[in-house]
Amino acid sequence: MKNQIVAPRSTPHPPHLFPIGSLPLALLALALLLFTLYAFLSPPPLAKPDATWTRLQTERVLRIGIDPSSPPFIVDDGTGKLSGFDVALANELANTWGVKIQYVYTGYDGLYDALNAKQFDMILSALPYNPNKTQDVFFSRAYFNGGPVLIVRGDEATTMGLENLQGKTIAVELGSNGDAVARKWQKRYDLNLRQYNSSHEALRGLQKGEANAAIVDPITFIDFQRAEADTGVLNWRIVGKPLADENYIIAVRRDSPTLLREINVVIDALRREGKLEEMQKENF
Repeated sequence: MKNQIVAPRSTPHPPHLFPIGSLPLALLALALLLFTLYAFLSPPPLAKPDATWTRLQTERVLRIGIDPSSPPFIVDDGTGKLSGFDVALANELANTWGVKIQYVYTGYDGLYDALNAKQFDMILSALPYNPNKTQDVFFSRAYFNGGPVLIVRGDEATTMGLENLQGKTIAVELGSNGDAVARKWQKRYDLNLRQYNSSHEALRGLQKGEANAAIVDPITFIDFQRAEADTGVLNWRIVGKPLADENYIIAVRRDSPTLLREINVVIDALRREGKLEEMQKENF
């Protein structure tokens, strides 16, 4: 038998994770993956401060447009001294930012036009949210809800809401937001509405026993309490939260997003710390 030459068996090499020729592509793919993860997980860069906020930081003067005839939010005592809830809020903003306040007196109907004409930096003047103005200005978070509230006499301890007034009489001002809210719930709770020419008359009707409760806006209620303080007016009780929202806000130009953000930071902090409620009690 002829001798056979047998080739030696080669020992197999361990498999590579990537073929040698594809290694650069694998490294590139890994680099792209790491870059994508970094871009996704890292915080976005802060936007450049707007011109209004930059000027405020440079000049250290906050210009606020007001109509000084809206107690208890803002009122001039005739000597140039201002007081009210909005003044207290303005002071909180200024103290937080370390700036001085310059008030610019403007008629209420001209506040938006004057703001966009850059006569001042913001409107802080008993300004309710207006959805028709969202294309023209930015609105801050609400700092007060002026929606209609349910009022009962102070010696009436059983009413916790409209559901406790079924078949009872509710005093409202004809055509007011309180009237609209009462009509909304009238059928559901079998409410008997008694309409008056003003909210003050509606509250007097409640005082006289002509109604079991009244639905009025809280500002009118506060004004009534002050006006009737020396006439033997009864104690009152506000039941629960407003029955509808009428939020009071601060307005800034649409070129002032940084200012808007900083306003919201202060409002959120004041609400979280309970200071908004304290300020409301002090001024209302």
